[in-house]
Amino acid sequence: MSSLIKREFDYAIRICAYLTGKKGQGPVSISQISQKLLITRPFATKIVYRLKQYKILNTTQGKEGGVSLNANPETLSVYDILEAMGFNSSVNECLKVPGFCPLEKSCKIHSFFVVQEEKLLQSFKNKMIKDFVILESDFIQEAN
Repeated sequence: MSSLIKREFDYAIRICAYLTGKKGQGPVSISQISQKLLITRPFATKIVYRLKQYKILNTTQGKEGGVSLNANPETLSVYDILEAMGFNSSVNECLKVPGFCPLEKSCKIHSFFVVQEEKLLQSFKNKMIKDFVILESDFIQEAN
């Protein structure tokens, strides 16, 4: 079964949630992001690059450089992150292209899927990244 939310999209949300918890503490290295969130460094780098293109994240070069959240966590929605990552899924194939389904106007199943997709997208738009903040205390501390 294929997923509506790809792993890459999930990780993008997690990276933004983690950086929300680090807001005001300076840039965070990609190595630290990778280690804390259990994402390979190349995959994290790819996601950070994509989110930087959409001005959701900011990167700083140099010894004290790293990644920081550029967007306001109070107004950055899950949908904004998904959209930046290329989310374009539909609940059902018949919803992807208007007019694709010849039964569209009379089909109760089509109508049902339209409503479900609208609810899902609205919930993505209404949920802000501040609601998912990840703090250092959320991680299990390793025993020395």
